[in-house]
Amino acid sequence: MEIVWTTTWHILLTVCSGSMCVEQDIQWFDTKEGCYEMLELYTEIPADGDWDTVTYICKPVHSVGS
Repeated sequence: MEIVWTTTWHILLTVCSGSMCVEQDIQWFDTKEGCYEMLELYTEIPADGDWDTVTYICKPVHSVGS
């Protein structure tokens, strides 16, 4: 019996203003490579609003940490 592990990746947006941060799930991908390809496009989007930080990251869905 062969066990095949598949991991779904997503782009997670985190915006912070002062000590308040908000996260939003942006897009899901079947591969890590697909996630990182789209990440390049998302990081080129200008910030919308008066946020101190705007961060996009690729990570496995339901993973803990960054």
